[in-house]
Amino acid sequence: MRIHTALTAVAMLSVAGVAEASLVSTFGFTDLNASWDGQTFHALSLGSLPTGGDVTDHTVAPSSATFESGLIGVQNFADVNFRMDLSNITANSADATSGRIVIRDYDGDVLSGSFEGTWSYQFGFGFFDGYISSASYNDAGDGLFEGTSGAWATPDGQYIGAISFLVEMPEWFSDAASIDLLNASADGMLVTPSPSSLAMLGLGGLVASRRRR
Repeated sequence: MRIHTALTAVAMLSVAGVAEASLVSTFGFTDLNASWDGQTFHALSLGSLPTGGDVTDHTVAPSSATFESGLIGVQNFADVNFRMDLSNITANSADATSGRIVIRDYDGDVLSGSFEGTWSYQFGFGFFDGYISSASYNDAGDGLFEGTSGAWATPDGQYIGAISFLVEMPEWFSDAASIDLLNASADGMLVTPSPSSLAMLGLGGLVASRRRR
């Protein structure tokens, strides 16, 4: 089962007043192996959970590099790694800074970026909403971003965007010195920066819906 990210970019950009921004990419992953060591939250494809997902290009027509569940890093270079430092932790909220995105494709091309945002805790789940202040693709030489199936031409440039996490959390960050073996899902979007799109950086909200198949 893989996740197909369906981000309602038009609604988000309208709220932010980003009339000039163009959607570049979306990404979504499920069954990320998440943990917290007392300072830093990690959500990785390396671990016991069979991570799967996709990165989709929207510059021409939607085209996905799919990472089939359990095949990330199996005889390929694919890897997914999110991390962020937490502070100001209360009984139901926390701030996140120094966030880092690293999504590596089948043969080593990398989507990387920086983000920050806020956490909230409700009904045994942690919810994160944040903004991506800078992101780019580092092409390894073949000009393609490739999943275990599917590929598309790697774009050039610097992008901004938004990111969200949903994490199953029987314990909240304030309840334990460290937490391991959490199941996390992540979604994000990248857009082209423009003078008006800088307004988005003050919102840090991601309007997203997920469809599993």
